[in-house]
Amino acid sequence: MLPEKFVCASSECASYTNPVAAPLFRKSFTVEAAKKATLTIGCTGFYDLYLNGEKITDGYLAPHISNPEEVIFYNQYDLTEKLAQGENVICVNLGNGYADPIGGAVWEHGRNHKKAPAFALKFSCGDLNFESCDMLWNPSHILFDDYRCGSYCDMTLFKKEWYLPGYHDSEWNKPTDCDYSGSVKKLRQCESVNETRRIKPVEFYPGVLRDYRMRDGFSVNHYHGDTIMGITPTKGGYIYDFGENCAGVPCLKIKGSRGQKIQMQFSELLFEGFVDYINVDVYPDGCCQKDVYVCSGEGIEEYIPPFTYHGFRYCYIHGITEDQATEDLLTYVVLHNDVEKKTTFKCSDEVSNKIFDACIRSDLSNLFYIITDCPGREKNGWTGDAGVSAKHYMLHYATEKVFSDWMVCIREAVADSGAMPLFVPSPGDLWDCVVWDSALYALPFYAYRYAGDKQIIIDNAEAMMKNLKHHISILDERGLSDSGLGDWLPVDSEADDYASPLGFCASCTLLMCLKMSMTMFDAVGMRENSEFCKVNYDKLRISIRNEYNDNGVITKGKTLKFVKPTYRICQTSQALGLYSGIFDENEEKNAVDTLVELIKKNNGSFDCGFLGLRVIFQMLSKYGYSDLAYNMITKPTHPSYANMIYRGETSVWERFQPPGKRIGSHNHHFMGDVSAWYMETVAGIIVNPRCDNPDKIVINPHFIEALENARGSYVNKNGSVDVSWTRKNGKTEVVIDVKGDLDIELDDNLKSENCIVSFDKK
Repeated sequence: MLPEKFVCASSECASYTNPVAAPLFRKSFTVEAAKKATLTIGCTGFYDLYLNGEKITDGYLAPHISNPEEVIFYNQYDLTEKLAQGENVICVNLGNGYADPIGGAVWEHGRNHKKAPAFALKFSCGDLNFESCDMLWNPSHILFDDYRCGSYCDMTLFKKEWYLPGYHDSEWNKPTDCDYSGSVKKLRQCESVNETRRIKPVEFYPGVLRDYRMRDGFSVNHYHGDTIMGITPTKGGYIYDFGENCAGVPCLKIKGSRGQKIQMQFSELLFEGFVDYINVDVYPDGCCQKDVYVCSGEGIEEYIPPFTYHGFRYCYIHGITEDQATEDLLTYVVLHNDVEKKTTFKCSDEVSNKIFDACIRSDLSNLFYIITDCPGREKNGWTGDAGVSAKHYMLHYATEKVFSDWMVCIREAVADSGAMPLFVPSPGDLWDCVVWDSALYALPFYAYRYAGDKQIIIDNAEAMMKNLKHHISILDERGLSDSGLGDWLPVDSEADDYASPLGFCASCTLLMCLKMSMTMFDAVGMRENSEFCKVNYDKLRISIRNEYNDNGVITKGKTLKFVKPTYRICQTSQALGLYSGIFDENEEKNAVDTLVELIKKNNGSFDCGFLGLRVIFQMLSKYGYSDLAYNMITKPTHPSYANMIYRGETSVWERFQPPGKRIGSHNHHFMGDVSAWYMETVAGIIVNPRCDNPDKIVINPHFIEALENARGSYVNKNGSVDVSWTRKNGKTEVVIDVKGDLDIELDDNLKSENCIVSFDKK
């Protein structure tokens, strides 16, 4: 049984102007002989666990990220080999996390749901048992902590003896009881968020932070008065460039004087030579991706900020001396869920390699128990983002356990009506938006396709059916879904300035959700659910065709409800129509020809938002236009993925904008399905295309004209496959190496007389 007696330090919540120090809970006990010892802890925010002064927390940001009113996660520890004979001390430091988000969740979400962080702990060792209600607490040296904003640690207040045996804590405070009886309690199954590597700075130099208070048109309307974080001095600091835009925390290593105050401001970009963070500036000045550290003055100090993380490439650090500004002062600790990597890709075009790496970097930067939108501005679990990215996450990494745990939160966020919020964890703001709700289906579907996970289908079947019935019930008089959000962030456009009709995008998405659900329900024997999906799939497909299809061309329809009436025959509509299967076979050629003509009229460039970019390259390759897809991806001018690389990016943009325009976040994953295209098309490794065997691999590389060679690999728990191809003397040599029990099928494309295939299976 998981412990359910939750306690907190007090009911006081933190704010920008009235911070509450992170409470430290303490309990000493005596062990006379070696016995089996276990500790179980659940937390509504974040915690750090210490035993006799040693930090033993299972990863960063433990135990998970959730709305504690709905779901609370737990960790278990075996302490048998760690206890000392005699007195031992367990300490728990609590961070605010999602329980008490000082920064809210952008746009003031969550302000009315704040509660002081709480935890439930149970320790057992033979006849010795105690719980969190038996512990005492005191304010710690962590004076401010926020999941999004940063932390403030004053080491002049730190007392090492608090964590060690021999200290008398009789004057500490008793905890306050909390009631979380209505929340689902769940032992975390997924891999923890861990340090995966460390990056040294590629350069560091005296630099300047942009002062937004002096900018024309500066409009930070989030200023709440004086904060403990303060306003960072814009001059007199140093810029550290780590060469990559990732997610994580700094490791500060310094020999400082007692009371020396060091401020670290993090940013994704430089603008006009300044460290510039206006693209994520939705927080009070001085509280945006920033950490503050006050030195104890005792020897060499090492500081890694607790209960927070940042998305950054650059750090502007202020408060150090010239002698302290060394290469070893700051190191980038890269964090994400420590999942197994499954793919590699390289080819003869270095720009393509960098595009692939940028996609991978953005995927990992947003893998923090939930799939976030970006690691800098929001850190929100936007479900629409995850819906379009679930495939390439599962292709590249073994994220099925991460998906499974997050799906606990997602299904609990589904209302009795079947409606869902746009992001999870969420305070419960509901929308009718099937494009965003697609994560409810895509996460379990791709966990099933790539990992054979049927349990995730069973666990979420009720929530899926509830949501499907909701969307079917609110179809309009045409039998279409026409609400919510659509092809988000088209090239050079505003978020909702769609070229593809909202009703078309939403209806096609619902059609795909029904199709994924049919496959999943058939796989687990839920025939009644599958039949419901089939009947409504057929009806919806007819309705979409009646309203939008004109012999393979998606027109704008007759009675659409528009926010911005800018709709036209467009790339997204054609590609999405092909992908979702609304065209009859005799219409497909006209549909493809129309798509190709639209691309040519747009100077060989894409103009899609995130729905179109999810499918356009796949559809071009399916119908014989892989070279066109490759040229769209790698053309040097805007808009293209190569242009992003040429402009200095190491991760994927939130939106494609021309030089001189603000990008928004520089580290989003939802435009990153191009990485799956490189694997499936260029390397030709297609995993389980018929969704009946995750060990089934179809090999079908497309020999892109502009490339001399390419190589990709894929591994799962039962084996691995490595595919490489090289042009030689007018022929293409293909080498396929297989290990383990994978079921390999060679496409007919490899039987051409221009191919020389070498196949080796061990």
